[in-house]
Amino acid sequence: MTAAERISNALRTGESNAVSLADMCIISGLDNRHTRLVIEDMRRKGAVICSSECGYFYPADRSELNRYVNRERSRASSISQTLRSAERLLEEWKGQE
Repeated sequence: MTAAERISNALRTGESNAVSLADMCIISGLDNRHTRLVIEDMRRKGAVICSSECGYFYPADRSELNRYVNRERSRASSISQTLRSAERLLEEWKGQE
C-alpha cells in the first residue's frame, strides 16, 4: 500500500475527527515534510483534504469546507502580498543588467 493510500484510509470526515500531522507521519511511515508533500500531491490530483490546527480531515459539510477555503485564500493573499516587494526589487535589478 502506498503512503497516499495509507493517508487516504486514515482520514476521517469532520474537523472534530481530524488526524494530526504527527499521527499522519506514523500512518504514512514518512517524516513531516514528505507526509505534507504526499497530501499536497493528493490535493493536486483532486482529493479535497481540509486542514486546520486540529489536523487533516475530509469536510463533513459546506461550513467546514467554506472555512478551509477561506483560510487557504487568506494564506494565498498573504503570500502574494509578501512577494510584491521581492518582485519590485527583481524588476529594479532587471533594469540594471
